[in-house]
Order: sequence, then C-alpha cells, then structure tokens
Amino acid sequence: MKILLIQENGRHEKNRHFRECFSLQKAFNKLGHEAHVWGLGHDNYEQSPDYNTYDLIVNMENYDQTGWVPDLSKYKNPKKFLRSVDAHCVGFEACRKEFERGEYDLILQATLDFADENSVWLPNAFDEELIYPLKEVDKENFIGFCGSLLNRRKLLDYLEYKHGLKKDIWKLGEDMVTCVNSYKIHFNINLANDINYRSFETIGCNTVLLTNYNHQYEKLGFVDEENCLIYRSVADLEQKILKYRDDYDKIDNISRKGYQLSKKHTFIERAKKIISLLS
Repeated sequence: MKILLIQENGRHEKNRHFRECFSLQKAFNKLGHEAHVWGLGHDNYEQSPDYNTYDLIVNMENYDQTGWVPDLSKYKNPKKFLRSVDAHCVGFEACRKEFERGEYDLILQATLDFADENSVWLPNAFDEELIYPLKEVDKENFIGFCGSLLNRRKLLDYLEYKHGLKKDIWKLGEDMVTCVNSYKIHFNINLANDINYRSFETIGCNTVLLTNYNHQYEKLGFVDEENCLIYRSVADLEQKILKYRDDYDKIDNISRKGYQLSKKHTFIERAKKIISLLS
C-alpha cells in the first residue's frame, strides 16, 4: 500500500526526527507498505505529490494557518484520514473545519472524549527506536519532570520544594530520553482531557508513570499501583510520593509491568490500527 503522511516539519532541530510523521513512516514501512512524508519545512516541500497515486493520505493535524495545506477535496481515489492530537488545546472546531474542507473519510482522534460519528479513537504512542531504557543511565532521581511549564509551574515548584522533584524543562530529543531514564518516577499532569505523549514515553523508558486521573487510562491498560501510579488530588499525589519513596522493590515491579504495557502502545501498533480501518 502507498501512503502519504502530510505534516509540517518540526521547528526544533533537536527533536525534529521525533515527529509523529517519521515514526509512522517507519512503522508503515516495517509492515511492508511504502510510506512517504511531505509538508512545509521538509526538503521535498517544493515537489508537490501526485495525490491520486496514493492509497491513503493522512493529514497529521495541519490546520493551515499559513495556507500551505493542500485542498484534498478534489482527490477521490485515495482514502483520506485527518489526525487530531491537540483538540484539547485548540478546540475541536478547527479539526471539524479541516475535515469538511478536505472531505476526509475519517478523523483519527487522540482524545476519546472528542471522538464523534466521524472519528475513531487512536491514542498517542511512542517510538521504541528512539525512546527506550538506557542501561548506561542510573535512575538517580527519585522523582522528576521533563517537559514544559505550561499550566504546571505552581505545582512543579511545590513538588520541587517539598519532595525534591528534579525539573528538566524544555529538554528535547535524546536529552529528553536521558532525563526520563534518570527518574525512578516521572511526574505527569495531562492538560484538560488529554492522554499525552509523555505517558507512553515514560513507560517506554522503564520509568514509573505518576499521572493525574483520566478515565481513558483504564481503557489503555493502565492500572494504578500495578503498572503506573494515578492520583486524583494533590493530597493523593503526596500520599503516593511518600508511600513509595523508600520502597524501591515496589517501584521496580511497577516500572517493569509498565514497560511490558508499553509494547501495546508503539507506533507499529498504531500503524496496524490505521491499516485495519481501511477495510
């Protein structure tokens, strides 16, 4: 099968190769398909694809603020899927408008709560070729956070002061993987009703995920105090930190089971799901 993935190239050089389009491209190719990547910022951007030669086109959440996203409504031969990841941030209306403009067949929705009659739930994932346990990195930090401060600064500062949270802000690419591997527990807080990439990247590094409650976790196989830690309030968060601070055997057991779960949430598994939707 011939597949085109349309996504703007990453704007940060350090993690550009971590873009979802490249991870899915590798996954489709491993499954025996021929996948291409095209979009603003890529080396081949000036060479417009021959869209009718593709069996499937996936628009990877480009809402076209600058006018570069092609109007796919005129192309009837390929199946056309629209990937939606950030509806929890930008709202679902932008996705709906693009869906109608391009006359897409289906929305691949990362957030279950936004899935409608035009959507299929396709959660985020991680690339196991890029994100994995690093044997050379010791888990020297009991609890850490790697990411941005967006809507999290106050709680992160509190956890740093009260519980010694190691903050690694805006670490990208391989630096991010190294940081996550250095934690026994990786603190996470999803924005709105999202299940973010950090959730899957953490367990892919054989690190314990400590995250806020979201009903979607249960549907993805996450079980509190079995393969992850889930908190429902700040008091619950602190209780879990104190409970596991010196119990490294339990932490190791949870991280091992989380790592086992991660095998169900790779881009290979997501690519298989996308292919199955074509039938």
